[in-house]
Amino acid sequence: MSEYQYVAFRAVDRPLDDKQLAFAEKQSSHSELSRWEMSVEYHYSSFRGDVDGLLRRGFDVHLAYTNYGDREVKLRLPSGLPFSKPTLKSFLSCDSLTWKKDAKGNGGILTVRPFHDSDSIEEDWDLDDYLDSIAKLREQLISGDLRAMYLLWLCAAYDDNEDPAEMIEPAVPHGLDTMPTLSVDLMPFFGLDPLMLKAAANGVPAFKPEEDDEDPIQVWAQSISEARSRELLRMFLRDDAASVKAELLAEIRDAGSPADWPTTNRGRSLDDLLAATEVLREKANEQEKKKARAKAVRDAAKAEKKRQARMTKMKESPKTWLAQAEELAAARGTHNYKAAAEILADLREAIGGETGDKLARDCANKLVKAYPTLTMLKSSLRKSGVLD
Repeated sequence: MSEYQYVAFRAVDRPLDDKQLAFAEKQSSHSELSRWEMSVEYHYSSFRGDVDGLLRRGFDVHLAYTNYGDREVKLRLPSGLPFSKPTLKSFLSCDSLTWKKDAKGNGGILTVRPFHDSDSIEEDWDLDDYLDSIAKLREQLISGDLRAMYLLWLCAAYDDNEDPAEMIEPAVPHGLDTMPTLSVDLMPFFGLDPLMLKAAANGVPAFKPEEDDEDPIQVWAQSISEARSRELLRMFLRDDAASVKAELLAEIRDAGSPADWPTTNRGRSLDDLLAATEVLREKANEQEKKKARAKAVRDAAKAEKKRQARMTKMKESPKTWLAQAEELAAARGTHNYKAAAEILADLREAIGGETGDKLARDCANKLVKAYPTLTMLKSSLRKSGVLD
């Protein structure tokens, strides 16, 4: 099996400026590059560019994939992770989930990079779609949604170097059962069944904001001066709105001490979650089988109703249908042979008795004489019972 590597970056908040674009051009000589995205694939080499440098110079999310097991996701968070230190510590205890803070400021890069043997998870080729999921998770993290951090912990904890029985989950954020679907779509990239999030949500309350708590945004808005308000308005109109919003949310967090996202301690191991997921998958598969069987019954009934209606028309004008069978055979092709044979079989049933049988067999014999070398036509006619 030949080696394959795919590397991609995406700018979410704003397009790259000229200086950032020039830096990106230097990182790979044959990448596909625009002000919003960069991607490059290799079959006999690997990406040697500055990944973190690209994330600090315009790009916001990164994905790396190889068909021999390496999978990595990076998220650039310009205003840092909006969670308390104790909360972060519980998630970052997993070696495959790391936070690298910038030398200056609050920003940094969150990395998910578990180890997998080359044959332990299936190959994946719909890679660009995962960038949408990573961007959505980044949006959640910026807004303080701890559920995104839990999902990334699951992806990092599923590591071939770790014993799943010893990987104990951090406190589980409330509301996992309503996690955005786009975010959950990242899980297969790391070999996880999306139902694992449903297993993790079992026994965990839905997310309900505390009604008695003051809205930190409202408190902050009332505290700023009129001059500051005008300055912020100019920033939103002049600069990138998404970036300004992220900076303001960080400022609001620094101005107060809002409570962390509500959580529940379950203390389950990754092994427990994998086992629970397997049970859910078996139930889901059985449910899908039931739906498939029910659909097959409905489709069969619909097809039979259509066939009966067609046979009614056949009784009224059998010559028309005999001619149609001949036209299908003349058109050639396995599909047409099968359709012609079905017409003759239904015509025989519609007319009934010796008359119907003779009409169908005479036409079948006529077709065989006209096309003696068409083996597939003969086979279709025999399977339909109109040719000996």
